[in-house]
Amino acid sequence: MRKERSIVTSCLALGALLLCSLPLVAQDPINHAVRFAVSAPLGELAKLPQAPQYGFHEANPVRRVPKRFAGQVVDPVEQSSTLVPEANYSIGANFLGVGNGFPGYSVPDAPPDTNMAVGDTQIVQWVNVSYTVCSKTAPYTCGPAIQGNAIWSKLGGICAANNNGDPIAQWDVQAHRWLLSQNVFAGSYGVCVAISTSADANGTYNLYEFPVVSSGFPDYPKWGVWVNNYGETWNNFGPGGGGFVGPVFCAYNRTKMLAGDKTAEQICHQYTITPNYQDSLLPADIDSPTAPPAGEDQFAIGSLGDIDNSHLSLYSVHINNPSDWTKGATFTGDNDDQLISIATFSPACGNYGGACVPQKGITDLLDSLGGRLMYRFAYWNDGSGGVQHWLTNFDVAASGGQNGVRWEEITAAESNVPPTSLSVFQEGTYAPDGNWRWMGSIARDKMGDILVGYSESCGSTCPGGTPMYPSIFVAGRLASDTKGTLEPELLLIGGTGSQPDTSNRWGDYSSMRIDQDGCTFWYTTEYYKVTQVFDWSTQIGSFSFAGCGGGGGPIVSLSATKLAFVKTPIGHTSPSKSVTLTNTGTATLNISSITISGDFIIQTNTCGPQVLAGANCKVTMAFTPTAKGARHGTLTFNDDASNSPQTVALSGTGESIALSPNPVNYGTVVVGQSSTMAVTVTNVSTATVSLTGFTITGAITDYSITNNTCGGTLNAGANCSISVKFAPTVKGKRNGQLNVFNNGGGSNSSDKLVGVGG
Repeated sequence: MRKERSIVTSCLALGALLLCSLPLVAQDPINHAVRFAVSAPLGELAKLPQAPQYGFHEANPVRRVPKRFAGQVVDPVEQSSTLVPEANYSIGANFLGVGNGFPGYSVPDAPPDTNMAVGDTQIVQWVNVSYTVCSKTAPYTCGPAIQGNAIWSKLGGICAANNNGDPIAQWDVQAHRWLLSQNVFAGSYGVCVAISTSADANGTYNLYEFPVVSSGFPDYPKWGVWVNNYGETWNNFGPGGGGFVGPVFCAYNRTKMLAGDKTAEQICHQYTITPNYQDSLLPADIDSPTAPPAGEDQFAIGSLGDIDNSHLSLYSVHINNPSDWTKGATFTGDNDDQLISIATFSPACGNYGGACVPQKGITDLLDSLGGRLMYRFAYWNDGSGGVQHWLTNFDVAASGGQNGVRWEEITAAESNVPPTSLSVFQEGTYAPDGNWRWMGSIARDKMGDILVGYSESCGSTCPGGTPMYPSIFVAGRLASDTKGTLEPELLLIGGTGSQPDTSNRWGDYSSMRIDQDGCTFWYTTEYYKVTQVFDWSTQIGSFSFAGCGGGGGPIVSLSATKLAFVKTPIGHTSPSKSVTLTNTGTATLNISSITISGDFIIQTNTCGPQVLAGANCKVTMAFTPTAKGARHGTLTFNDDASNSPQTVALSGTGESIALSPNPVNYGTVVVGQSSTMAVTVTNVSTATVSLTGFTITGAITDYSITNNTCGGTLNAGANCSISVKFAPTVKGKRNGQLNVFNNGGGSNSSDKLVGVGG
């Protein structure tokens, strides 16, 4: 039921009687664009020199909203271990986004506010004050980093003059258009919106500047695409940012904005903070090709912890007449009066946020933004006979005190429903070990599989976990998995540095998207290559589940992405290792070449020029070192999958010393008796090797060195002999190892000693 604000009754004079009985609904004001223009092609703007940015611009501390205190409770949906041995999803694309290392880019600010949208053929990644347009297919070429306000240059005014960050990039699934937006945090504030005129992100855009509510600071804006309207939310911190007023929910006339109509309307509703606080709403955002049921309103969700730690608040906007926006809009959810029950949780970082996330190597902590839901409120409609789905996530405290990712799948029947009809279908808190996970983003594919991306870190001391620099992980589930659980996580990229200073800010959000094919997930967020202020990087990755297929094309999944071979003498061949290539897509994979580099050889290859959908093949390799020390190479598959080329990192260590026979097999020797065998030590290199020690490890009471002709050095090509006696003290397997310490690379050189006491 909608809660509507009423004003004084309408009066009708009939003769001498005055009948006052018809209530009117107080309408929120209808606004129009302050400015309108059409941009130059974005691809042309990208060719212009970008204005230099001087100095570093560090974010202010988080603008917090007071929350009701909630102590530690038992989380009934915490997942402290994984139920399946390996993930049923794999990594496809994995490439650098805007940030440290991106061509022609120098990090000017922090935190990055990493955001991304995925269209028919392109990706738009917007990171704080700059964005880039990338190809969705290999080799994933990205254009230059363009300053965020450049697109509004023809619009003029505050949108062209300010580049304040907090950006959002959206893809309108139904219209195949891009929506780019950022709010202005200076002067009288404003909302800057760009709607593409085609599916090409590098094309032209219709540009709009809209006002904000009551000249209030429009913090933390979020957008969602719906049928009749685009929805935007923000936290209103009042004129000059003087104090929190409450969240704002705005509806924009989508039909007019797509048509480039400068009369497009904006209707905004200001929610209050009395009698209850409300904040940080997320508008529903359509991912599915199937639109919501006819006439269904756009919902929003938020106000984490404003009532208690077992409910969230729902909101909605209803366009009273989509053909005539002068009739206004009706908003619901005032005073947190549309609650949805969720499993009880413990607030992150003690009481909904603050700096608490530890990092490897430094004492600086990171802010998890645990007092708000994480972007987005993703929507999927199964279509006729199916169900409607909404997904969101936030940070909570797990039982070990570390942050975990709480994710929610909310559903309703396939019909036009009010927000009060929504309920939680499944939920979970992902905390499989002692590491800290936070700032996630979630989506689902057309098969009902779910994927969550997030940051993961742990300090140099990490009870129950692994010391780790902030890194990027994903965890997901098949629709058939046990409800409320995620499978083992996958590492997209491991950080090699931590973030110092920066007001403890991280994020403030990340972005998980589902591709137009309905199967390929795309995720982006930040990490650090080195421990240095203002030096963040971002990564863009794609993922798909084996049973979905990535929308009809071939998908390559490798059984391993790195292989380490045993230490091997120079000129010798190591034991073999194999990699299995599986085509998990729905189309035939065409392989153009398989190559190997370094001191490695391909021994057998069952992969032909084609691998059918669902089929696999195997490449078997060996290590043949040509020099001592660490040796590296790469196995490379070149094919027509979207993530081509796929690579396997190969490593091994070359040794100057060879021991033979290896292993030394004594067979069965009766207890009380002995057997002696000679081990030949050969210098297979072209330089003299120093021999510094000889030891036995393992069953040391059963093996002993009885004779040694090796001195302190061994010339190139020379050999010497060591006699080892096996005298078992008990029955059964009695294994040991002969170790020869040397400076020939990979010391110590070792030989297995194998015997059985009879």
